Amino acid sequence: MTTSSLIALGSYSRSGSGRGAGLELLRLSTGAGTTDAPIVERCAAVDLPDPSFVAWSLDGTLLYAVLETDPTRVVAVRVAEDGAHAEVVADLALTGSGGCHLALGPDPSTLLVAQYGSGSLVTVRLDADGLPVRQIDLDDHRDHHDRAEGAAPHPHQVVTLPGTGILAVPDLGLDRVLLYRQDNAGEAGLVGEIPLSRGSGPRHLAADHESEQLHISCELSGMVATAVRGAADPEPAAPEILQGASHRWSVRSMIPASGREGSNALSHLELAADESVLLVANRGPDTLSLLSLAGMRPERVAEIAVGAHPRHFTQLGDLVLVAAQESDRIDVLRRRGEELSVAAEPIAAPSAACLAVRP
Repeated sequence: MTTSSLIALGSYSRSGSGRGAGLELLRLSTGAGTTDAPIVERCAAVDLPDPSFVAWSLDGTLLYAVLETDPTRVVAVRVAEDGAHAEVVADLALTGSGGCHLALGPDPSTLLVAQYGSGSLVTVRLDADGLPVRQIDLDDHRDHHDRAEGAAPHPHQVVTLPGTGILAVPDLGLDRVLLYRQDNAGEAGLVGEIPLSRGSGPRHLAADHESEQLHISCELSGMVATAVRGAADPEPAAPEILQGASHRWSVRSMIPASGREGSNALSHLELAADESVLLVANRGPDTLSLLSLAGMRPERVAEIAVGAHPRHFTQLGDLVLVAAQESDRIDVLRRRGEELSVAAEPIAAPSAACLAVRP
């Protein structure tokens, strides 16, 4: 039996040596056998300037893209059921620049956008059809500037922590994960933070299904930090804005993501569906690492070479698709337990930046 999935590919098309199409839809078909290589069909493409991250609507009819432009733009693309046609149906400019990540908020009528360039978090209102219509909130991370002794803020991701309603925003410049909660109007208010050691550069984060453990890729140090949830409320002396926080996490361990020599600028990380292992992309070594979570702390047990500058990856069953930006390709790997192997020849994808499987 053959199964197929629609994959959204975002690629750099303008900035630097951007060579990509912008947004492209790929259909991957796989056979029943675990050794069958996927068949790739190229479907629709949309010329967009530098979509650095994409996310599907809950029903899979819309694809949201954040454009790494000045100003940042959020685009909604309506995608046909078969993926053969896609068209831009909304295009909203935001206050700020260099948008690099977006996600649906705990309030499903909102999108949250991290802006690396201007150092801010923006909340966007969606209308009844799921289209972005206006900006309703902006939190400028420069307001938290003094806590990092002058370092420039660079928020890099927005994640809703399961079971908490809390938004986690890793800030590479401030060496902190800032924690927010949305109010009834959809606006995001700061309720806490997870400090990391100076020079860590937190980039992306992955939480288990109860948010008991948070795993954080630290781009600047090449380490994976693991934070665990502890006592509920901060001390009375905590700043007023942090009073009443219902969850707190503290870093328990930090381990090198790669066993290879040389510098390592970590990018993305994800838990496997069964939460038994953590996958981490390493830029510099240009590998994907597998960390076992069977023990008290993560342990690196496998590492496999991929194309240059693996910026992002996604999982599709037992396949792992890796966007290798500087090799202009998507590596196709297979995970079996705690082992990684090459599943098929790479898929051509100039300046590949991000991947998202249609729900």
